Amino acid sequence: MKETITKSFHVGGSIEKAMTGDVELQPIAVLQEAFKITAKNFTKFLPAVICLFIAQIALLLLSLKVQLGSPNVFFDAFITGKGFTEEILKAGFMANFWSDVLIAPLYVGVSLMALNHSVGLPTKANQIVKGFSFTLVSIITMLLISSIQGIGSSIFPLVGLFLTMALSMAILLVCEKRVTPIKAIQYSFMATVRKVMPMTAIYLVVMILFFVSIATAGIGLLWTLPFFFNVKAIIYRNMFGITLQVTSVTPNEDDHNSKTDDKINQSVNNDTFNA
Repeated sequence: MKETITKSFHVGGSIEKAMTGDVELQPIAVLQEAFKITAKNFTKFLPAVICLFIAQIALLLLSLKVQLGSPNVFFDAFITGKGFTEEILKAGFMANFWSDVLIAPLYVGVSLMALNHSVGLPTKANQIVKGFSFTLVSIITMLLISSIQGIGSSIFPLVGLFLTMALSMAILLVCEKRVTPIKAIQYSFMATVRKVMPMTAIYLVVMILFFVSIATAGIGLLWTLPFFFNVKAIIYRNMFGITLQVTSVTPNEDDHNSKTDDKINQSVNNDTFNA
């Protein structure tokens, strides 16, 4: 018989350290590591990111169709600048809002894949569905985050941008640390305030990459989107840490004489992400 032993270990920071700012977050080091793990996992990670992107665009178009009868009404007004009424503007805002909220389970799946990358674990494209086990809590969390960001943007656009950055770790905290959405938002905000300068530098570089990617007719997004998720995962690991479970399978003494069990004479280690 085989004996299974499961052990847990922690990588990176912790909630306690993040709340006091006692974590290491070097912008250049984070960006360099994100570049390396994006290159390493690019072919397996890209399909999941594309799936997320397509699903969000589909939800955005569906919402515009429900509100305006046709998405073309919004895009024609946006491109030409003619007939851009308050109703059309509101429809665009609500479409973006609900697409962000409803896409939350897939967003979580991609984010958890990136967490695996940050601790050196491989992923498969179909792991994107792992986020569906957090469907309700992820939607609630994203609803709260998007609402807070919307309020901030209505006050002043830069406030909205800051809140987008400050609350970016909340969805991962809910799923990986199993804290409540309110606690996750609080932890994410306070951790960002403690490291506001390095966080701002990192997100500024990512924002520039997005603008450059859009300027290449969107082709650059094929790299920038996976890179963005990996950057977030590394920040999360450094700030809050990630708990892993290592399962070791060892043969029992009675099986040592068996030829079949000789093949498993060495422990088989299987790293799994606890979320």
